[in-house]
Amino acid sequence: MKEKYTAVILCGGKSSRMGFDKSKIKIGDKFLVEITAEKLENIFDEVVFVAENKYKFGNIKYTVLEDLKKEYGPAGGIFTGLNYSSSPYTFFIACDMPFVNLEYIKYMMNFTKEKKFHVIMAHNGKDIEPLYSFYSKDLVPYFKRGIDSGRLSIRKIIEGTNIKYIPETIKEKYDNSLSMFTNFNYKSDLDNIYGKYTQD
Repeated sequence: MKEKYTAVILCGGKSSRMGFDKSKIKIGDKFLVEITAEKLENIFDEVVFVAENKYKFGNIKYTVLEDLKKEYGPAGGIFTGLNYSSSPYTFFIACDMPFVNLEYIKYMMNFTKEKKFHVIMAHNGKDIEPLYSFYSKDLVPYFKRGIDSGRLSIRKIIEGTNIKYIPETIKEKYDNSLSMFTNFNYKSDLDNIYGKYTQD
């Protein structure tokens, strides 16, 4: 029986640096997150959004989950997504990371088949990318415990679990420009986004 995989796009956040809700940016007549979701549908059985309000995007075809734990940032979004997902592993990505690299994600996905990791996460230089990662359903109690205790750092929540880090050399093999981890926080960043989609 084929393993089912779910992808979750986190659409919360204050977007204070942007000055408006970046999850509602549109390219043409579509939300940018819808375009991201359409790409993810090529390799995932289901793509859902997590937001502070399930009616946030109006009448779209994707399921929008309302945060079970509001005002808890990405940790709350991951907790909500893992609770909903029926998949053993769920991929999480932020709404401000539109340059999806499906080949790289499929590479990460292969490690879920070993069923021995709690998290499959990418290294990005000296940093990590917690919102371009696979999380095991087994982590639900870890996130609940972290949220209940006010410990919202994803690094702290998953501390001590079995994490597979994808080395940067692999990332460079799939994306020399490293654009898959590009996110946008300021209005000036949008030129890069619009330029990329105009070229495509």
